[in-house]
Amino acid sequence: MIDRLKTVQECRNLMTNATRLGRDDLRRAALRRCVELQAPTDPDPVIGGFGAMLAALEEVFRLRYGRALKANRTRAKAKDDGIMKVLIDWAAGHGQGTGFEMLIEEGLGDYTGEYVVAVNAKRFAADAVIATRGKLAARGISLPPGA
Repeated sequence: MIDRLKTVQECRNLMTNATRLGRDDLRRAALRRCVELQAPTDPDPVIGGFGAMLAALEEVFRLRYGRALKANRTRAKAKDDGIMKVLIDWAAGHGQGTGFEMLIEEGLGDYTGEYVVAVNAKRFAADAVIATRGKLAARGISLPPGA
């Protein structure tokens, strides 16, 4: 049923109705589909993963605060320092706000910047990968086989 949702608005409507009916499982599934529809595609999995993380974070902001908010600080840091530097900093535990926790709480652990680092291990230093995998494991986030 969820995979039949074709627009962000359909997903948001379902999230609203699921919340009203007390169906958190359905709300989370609609949220995940909403993020899938908004996530940019990029042949580079790090860039695409970072874009998907931004889409997920901004959708969670919308849910939490009741209005559209951009992840302006994250976007500015990525523009100034580059996506790789932002991800490496997060892996080291520097400069990360509450976005990671918000995504985890909403069941979107696979949309965190740490997850992007963990599944693209060959692109990052070993210490960054180990740190992110530990952080994800501590929150119960599994990696795909072979990652």
